[in-house]
Amino acid sequence: MEGSKHIYFKGLNGLRFFAAFAVIITHIELIKSQMLCPNLYSTNKIIFELGGLGVVFFFVLSGFLITYLLLKEKELTDTINVKKFYIRRILRIWPLYFLVVILGFFVLPHFHFMEIPFFSKYNAHLSILNLVLFLIMLPNLAFAIFKPLPHIGQLWSIGVEEQFYLLWPWIVKNSKNILRTLFIVILILFLLKVVVLFLFLSDPTNPNLLALKKFVAMLKIESMAIGGMGAWMVFEKKYFYKLLSNYFLFGAIASVFLLIYFTPNMLQDASFLVYSVLFLIIILNVSLHDGAAIKIENKLFVFLGTISYGLYMYHLMIVAAFIGTLKHFGFTVDNSIGSQLLVYSGVTVSTILVAWLSYRYFETWFLKLKHRFTIVKSGSV
Repeated sequence: MEGSKHIYFKGLNGLRFFAAFAVIITHIELIKSQMLCPNLYSTNKIIFELGGLGVVFFFVLSGFLITYLLLKEKELTDTINVKKFYIRRILRIWPLYFLVVILGFFVLPHFHFMEIPFFSKYNAHLSILNLVLFLIMLPNLAFAIFKPLPHIGQLWSIGVEEQFYLLWPWIVKNSKNILRTLFIVILILFLLKVVVLFLFLSDPTNPNLLALKKFVAMLKIESMAIGGMGAWMVFEKKYFYKLLSNYFLFGAIASVFLLIYFTPNMLQDASFLVYSVLFLIIILNVSLHDGAAIKIENKLFVFLGTISYGLYMYHLMIVAAFIGTLKHFGFTVDNSIGSQLLVYSGVTVSTILVAWLSYRYFETWFLKLKHRFTIVKSGSV
């Protein structure tokens, strides 16, 4: 961390990139499956779970950093300027979000070489209600009600974050006990999910209950709350230092892989809470433990973390376009070493290039406006 008006947690950019790359790995194999190519999606447990865990990691990291910035702003100014917070979120998130929505509904459906047969046959892009839900920042509700659109299914998580941050600055501004508030948030969401689960089990053929179950399952606000707890501990300089140890760091990493393989199916829906705690331990050690054995603070990871939002937002369409192009020109897409190297290297390089171009020539324009409304700066200098 740095001065009171500029906050920088070392290593977070690298962690952002690894979380984004975990999602990309899973989606490469998933899209290979959806495009009727041999794949590892359903046969390799780690690959199957990596994408979901990457999103949970993003949630924890987001909750940690944004809660810390809000607490610091409150300390410096005795309040939180909620209007400026909203403007900052809009300028950072919305331009690329709505660009991807436009591409998904109006442009990409016309590129037949990258069609995904399972989803394309539903023509979800033709539904006005589906589009409206995306436009009002409820893509997770759209995902629960409709068949997902090819190439933009990742937007559900953006909706979850925006819904959380619609209320969170007000709560931080007016709460006298943030830690207690976070516990209450987690408890309320847990009880809500239990109630919805019992309702669904009472009538599992009811499509409305199925949609509700999907919606609340995606509402992983608890992960952001756990990240917020970590931010409170660091801000108040309490408790977190007890977790700064290579034993905790490697123990958390090992526990993630053990949970992937040994979590009972009946507990899968709740396991993200445990993962969130483990991810928080990793975040704290990488960013705050000077003696951490894992150090990922360098120019390459700073760059990759800086464009990680673009990596996440563009990767699905790039995976489909790359695999579709290979198939169109007669290349074999399977699990052979040569094919895997071609697909993974091609998708990775292409996604990084597109994300960089987007950041440099599109997102940066809005980020410059965003800085005008910034009270506590964050990120590398």
